[in-house]
Amino acid sequence: MENTPRGRKNKKGFWHNFFLYGSIILTVILVGGGFWLSTVWDQVYEAVAPETGEGNVSSGEKERDPLPDRLNVLILGLDSREQVCRADTVMLLTLNNKTGSLNIASIPRDMRVDIPGYGLDKINHAYAYGEVALTKQAVEDFLDVHIDHYITTDFEGFVNVVDALGGIELEVEKEMIYKGIDVNINLQPGYQPLNGEKALEYVRWRSDAEADLGRVKRQQKFLKTLLQELIAYKNILKFPRLLPEIAENIKTDLDLNQAIKLANRLKSVEIGEINTFTLPGKAGKIAGVSYILPEEEEIRQLIDVHIKGVYTEKS
Repeated sequence: MENTPRGRKNKKGFWHNFFLYGSIILTVILVGGGFWLSTVWDQVYEAVAPETGEGNVSSGEKERDPLPDRLNVLILGLDSREQVCRADTVMLLTLNNKTGSLNIASIPRDMRVDIPGYGLDKINHAYAYGEVALTKQAVEDFLDVHIDHYITTDFEGFVNVVDALGGIELEVEKEMIYKGIDVNINLQPGYQPLNGEKALEYVRWRSDAEADLGRVKRQQKFLKTLLQELIAYKNILKFPRLLPEIAENIKTDLDLNQAIKLANRLKSVEIGEINTFTLPGKAGKIAGVSYILPEEEEIRQLIDVHIKGVYTEKS
């Protein structure tokens, strides 16, 4: 019976309907998923006017430029535990799309720089004076670079992000114990899984001879691991749970399309290929205030090579 023209027609009709309705369902899922993703990202997206302070601009109000071949992203880890919020972590992530290289430069929070309108002060005070816009301007002036985008997160913010990932694994280099008014750190050495709270302890600890510079190294190490986990294939299915946590705890002026493009570019970067370094400086006191005084010549060389690519692209 199946070999009759009627049987062949019914079979053809079945597959036609299967693909037709399947396509409709797939389209609904993609459109619905895209709408959900766009809605979530609207909570993350926050465009800051550079100097005028005109407030946020909706991601739908203007067409965004594509990601440049050399992308500089300012990363700020905020500490809002005190009444005045400061940027306790200041990093510059540079992705070279031509070479595929990824560099992360850390600026010690006590680095003494010129903050426009406020004079020489610690770099982390720039956020207290003028939030993202002023911090961005201060870093641009200090390093003589253009910053394309920014990402901010509160200290407590990545706790939930790490937990949504199911934790991360990294090596704790030494015993880390400290107890303060609002901080209780207790980590034993060794390669181990860390939940959000333990990861927060790891990046906060600085009770050894390296002090804040040691903490900067741990922040770099943690960020490299976190980036790798965020773009790992195994975590794709966690996105519906992960993105709301990101939306609640992270702000950026990368729109959704740019964020997706950036994630796709980062996929090809191995964690061992991420170059991290800290801008050098010497501890010193001025008028009784402790600073990290920048070693300007060494900083210029590092920025030329790793951020601007001046020497590598000429050679």
